[in-house]
Amino acid sequence: MEKSPYRRFLNAVNLPLAFATLALLVYGSIMVSSATATMGGGMFQRQLLGIAVGCVPFVFLWVVDYKTLKHWTGPLLILLAFLLISPRIPGLGYTAGGATSWLQFARIRLFQPSEPAKLLFIAVMAAIISDRKGRIDTTSDVAGVMAYLLGALVLIMMQPDLGTGLVFIVISFGMLLVGGMRKRWFLIFGLLAVVLVAVVLNFHLLRTYQEDRLLVFIDNTRDPQGAGYNLAQSKIAIGSGGIAGQGLRAGTQSNLNFLPERHTDFIFAVLGEELGFTGAVVLLGLYLALLLAALAIAASSRDLYGAIICAGVIAMWSFQILENIGMTVGMMPITGIPLPFMSFGSSAMVTNLGGVGMLMSVWARRYGT
Repeated sequence: MEKSPYRRFLNAVNLPLAFATLALLVYGSIMVSSATATMGGGMFQRQLLGIAVGCVPFVFLWVVDYKTLKHWTGPLLILLAFLLISPRIPGLGYTAGGATSWLQFARIRLFQPSEPAKLLFIAVMAAIISDRKGRIDTTSDVAGVMAYLLGALVLIMMQPDLGTGLVFIVISFGMLLVGGMRKRWFLIFGLLAVVLVAVVLNFHLLRTYQEDRLLVFIDNTRDPQGAGYNLAQSKIAIGSGGIAGQGLRAGTQSNLNFLPERHTDFIFAVLGEELGFTGAVVLLGLYLALLLAALAIAASSRDLYGAIICAGVIAMWSFQILENIGMTVGMMPITGIPLPFMSFGSSAMVTNLGGVGMLMSVWARRYGT
C-alpha cells in the first residue's frame, strides 16, 4: 500500500538531526541577540536573515538526490576553484583580519566564498574518494586524491586564510578515513605535518600576526595588552560566569566592550559569561546530539559516496567546534573559525544549513529510493 505524503515526509526527516539543528539555531539567535544588544546596525535581524537564506540550500540539498552531485563533479570542481580564487579578483576582494577572503560590491561586504566552497569541496572529494571503492593504498591512489586537496589549499593560502585551510585538511582526512585510506598513510602525513610546522616556525614563514597567535597559544600569559589581549579577555569572561552566569545582556566583559569579536569568533565566551557552566554544558549537549545524529545517518547510507559526504560534514563541524571553543579557553590557537550555528555571520550559516541538507538527503534515500 502506498504511503501517505505525511508518512513519506516523516521517513525523509531525521528527527534527532532536525531537533538538534533547530535548538542550536534558537540558542545561537538568543546569544547573538545578547552579544549585539549594544552594537546597533540591526545585527540580530541580519542573523535571522542569514538563517532564512540558509534555508534555501538546506531545502535544495535535501530535496535533490545526493547521488546527483556525483554526476556534476566536473562543474562543481570549476565552481569550487572560482569561489576560492574570487577574492583575489581586483575590485571584488575585501580584506578583514589580515586575509582577503571576502567579496564586496560597491564597498559593501557581501559574503565569504570559502564558506559555501566547503560544501562543494565535500561533494567533489567524496566523488573522487568513493571512486576508489574503499581502498586507497598505493602511492598513485593517495597522490591522485591529495592533488585536489593541495590545489584547494594553494588557492586558500593565496588569500591567505590559514583557518579555512585547516578546515579543508580536516574535512579531507575525515573523508579519507571512511573512504579506506590505509593507516600507514595517516601516520606518514602526521609526521610530515610535524616537520612542516617545525620548518614554518623555524624560518618564520607565517605572517607576524599568525606567529603571535601561536606564541600566545604556547604561553597564554604572553603580551596580555597586545597579541594576547583577546584570549585574556575571553578567559576572564568565561571565568566570571561561574555556574549559572551573570544573565543575558548582563555580562560586563561583552557589554562594556572589553571582549573583541564577541558576536563572531568569541561568541562562546559571551555564552560562558552570561549563562555560565550550565549554558556551556547545554551547548555541548546539543552539539553531541547533532554529531550523533550525523553519525547515525552515515551508518544508514546505502553507498560509500553518501557515507563519505556525511564524514565530510561531521569532520567540518567537529573541528570547528573543537577549535572555536578551544581557542576561547587557550587550548587551541586563535583563528577566525566560527562556532557552527552560534557565531554571527550569514556565510557560515548558509554552509552549516547546507550541510544539514546534505545529511538529510542521505537519510531520505537510505532505502535506495
